[in-house]
Amino acid sequence: MRLIAIVSAVLLTGLAATTVAAQDLLITNARIIVGDGQVIEKGAVLVKDGKIASVTAGRAPAAARGSVRINATGMTVMAGFIDVHRHLIYGPPERYFAEQAVDRMRELLEAGFTTVQAGGDDNAAILELKHRVERGDIKGPRILAADRIVTGRLNSDEEVRNAIRAAKSAGYDSIAEVIYPMAPPPAPPTQKETHNLAIALDEAAKVGIPVQIHAVSPANMVAAVSIGGKKLIHTPHFDWVTEAQADQVEASGAMVSSCTGFGPPVFDVFNHDNKPTFRDGKPWPQGVISNEGQGREGGFLPINGRTLFDHGVVYAYCTDTNFNATAALNQELKTLNVAFSPLDIIKIMGPNSAEFLDRGADLGTLQPGKFADIVLLGGNPLVGYWNFMTTEVVVKGGVIVLDKRGQTDAGKPMGKPQT
Repeated sequence: MRLIAIVSAVLLTGLAATTVAAQDLLITNARIIVGDGQVIEKGAVLVKDGKIASVTAGRAPAAARGSVRINATGMTVMAGFIDVHRHLIYGPPERYFAEQAVDRMRELLEAGFTTVQAGGDDNAAILELKHRVERGDIKGPRILAADRIVTGRLNSDEEVRNAIRAAKSAGYDSIAEVIYPMAPPPAPPTQKETHNLAIALDEAAKVGIPVQIHAVSPANMVAAVSIGGKKLIHTPHFDWVTEAQADQVEASGAMVSSCTGFGPPVFDVFNHDNKPTFRDGKPWPQGVISNEGQGREGGFLPINGRTLFDHGVVYAYCTDTNFNATAALNQELKTLNVAFSPLDIIKIMGPNSAEFLDRGADLGTLQPGKFADIVLLGGNPLVGYWNFMTTEVVVKGGVIVLDKRGQTDAGKPMGKPQT
């Protein structure tokens, strides 16, 4: 059976399970971007038992004997990055665990990510990846495992409810991405798709598991929230989101994640000859999924995101990609940069993304009591988006999981405009 093969593949990783205790940690002399709008130009972050104990300006507080100390002079400290929808496992799971998992998880840490929600990967394999990271077999960001349920193809209310209950029982953190509708936009959802999604949302609310919906036209986004959808993956990219539609989404309490890098071309990832590609390496714009022609998605996405954001919708961060994590971060941020300031992006990547994942009490900002998920950057992201890509140190739950200080590429930005 596939699951047995996946589990046995741990022997091929060459890694023994390890348990790493949270460290008491003191970071001093840092520029601190708290994430709630506050910026401390020179201060300290004290970590105890895996959580943030204090964030102070000026002189550092006393730390317990034996605490790890980091002098962050010249660095910027902010909350660990969150991607609420990224594809993590492509291809046969056995091969992924044997040949790719360690490197792919390291790349996410190198990009500054401490929490990543899977975007609809092989069901058994994504649970296995989550467990391996939790056990310490693989060093990586916190993985939230998402189940895939195609509600529109199920044939009865009981079948829908059973699928939701089974996902909760199996230990999934969410239902990743209900495609609504399954036909390419601008086609509207069928009556069956709408009915089944409403039943899924009802059952999910009862058992306590979030359902995230893929509705990529403004009309279908509004249709999804009108039946109780609260979390939408992907900013709509078929036509413009009107102010009235944005108000409807805000009034419903629904949240939307970005995926703005879906539309513009990708460079220097799948080739190095200056040819534009889509996110999977196919030619751009011809290869864009459901392409409307000439890559107009690249214009719709950031502006529609800005409209939602300005109307009070909680707008979160996601890439919906599977290529190199730093390159994907660059692609998403340079697109968001069209319509959002660095302070806006900090809000999107931090507290908004934590709220999207129902983890606002633990993640997203550097505030006492929250998990000590921290990234130390060599540059100042308030100057420009390219400085988000200058990761030198990453702390997850009070443990230093990446330290690139002194390495030749440490603190060097990717994607900085030429001067």
